[in-house]
Amino acid sequence: MNTINKIEEITDKCIKCGFCESVCPTLPAFKYNSIYGARGRVILAGYAVNHMDEPLKLDDSFYSCLDCFACENACPVGINAGVVSELLKESITEQKFNEKNPLAEMMKDAILKYENPLGLKDQCSQWSDGIEFDKSDTIILTGDMYQLMPYTRFINKARKYIDSAIVNSFSKIISKNINLITLSRHFYDKNLRIKMDYELKNIVYLLKKSGLKFDYLGQEEPYPGMFLYDLGYINEFKEYSKNIYKFLKSKNVKTIIAIDPHTYDLLKNKYPLFIRDFDINIVYYTDLINLNLKKSDEKITVQEPCHMVLHNNSYRAMDILNNISDVKLPDRNGKTTMCCGGPDELLYPEISYSISRKRYEDLKKTADKIVTVCPLCYNNLSYDDNVIDFSEFVRNLIIND
Repeated sequence: MNTINKIEEITDKCIKCGFCESVCPTLPAFKYNSIYGARGRVILAGYAVNHMDEPLKLDDSFYSCLDCFACENACPVGINAGVVSELLKESITEQKFNEKNPLAEMMKDAILKYENPLGLKDQCSQWSDGIEFDKSDTIILTGDMYQLMPYTRFINKARKYIDSAIVNSFSKIISKNINLITLSRHFYDKNLRIKMDYELKNIVYLLKKSGLKFDYLGQEEPYPGMFLYDLGYINEFKEYSKNIYKFLKSKNVKTIIAIDPHTYDLLKNKYPLFIRDFDINIVYYTDLINLNLKKSDEKITVQEPCHMVLHNNSYRAMDILNNISDVKLPDRNGKTTMCCGGPDELLYPEISYSISRKRYEDLKKTADKIVTVCPLCYNNLSYDDNVIDFSEFVRNLIIND
């Protein structure tokens, strides 16, 4: 079944009830413009595939979708507007509709040349300097998520003062001269980089303290291609993922410890769709933690990551937190949790800010200290020093550390 047929099959089921709009984070952020909500995206997708001869500008509607999948749990017929958005982005990259998104094109070109969306492959391994790893067929794979946050934060601060048309023009120039993307290594939030390096080291420490033996590929560590998939470059992702898998097999990797929800979901659920007989075991780092921890006297709340709770991936982080602290969850939790807005950060920073601010305020009403289990959530929600990464929170509670 081709992409257009898949879209038609899903959109034909829509009864246009609007229940999905009650949980869609982007709809209020776009001031209730219907094409930026879950129902609007499904209706627009259905219209688009039946009017492919018309000049339609679709990218903003579908690229702004967070792929959080909150809509699926609210829909009485089980439609997932996030999947519809994924299919429309794939159609856009195949040029079945309007012009491709310039910023997305730039990141795609950078990934295909440098194995990193900002051309920062060398910089992304520097956090591990001085750490001794074990020779093992189990490796930790960062996905570059923690490492990229300082750069995206700096870029988005600058973009507040730059018109989107200029950003698009600049992106097209870089795509034509993709080596220019490597200049991004000079532009990052220094404090956040220190913080992210610290969290990466915390994760390694927790795993070692739990008795795990594992390796890290350093400068050879491959970027798994999350942005290729998320931005709809499925044909490119198919080949890219096969090459990454081939590389990992050449290194005799049998188990991967993923340390962020997006990378975990990608490797666990997307790679096997494109790679026949995929046989690398994918585990999430929180599931491996086995430590003697003291009880915290703090009341905390938790930002549950969409790519775990809404994408139906299990993880032990909540069990650990419930055992060591007084956890109070916000009104939207579990299968109704609300996205932090992180996936919109690069393409739609103002929308990302609107969503993250709302989520931050909801969490702060629940408890003063917010624990996150995802680097995107940490980056987007850290409006004060009481937002803390799971790894740091747990490390501070190790007995006899």
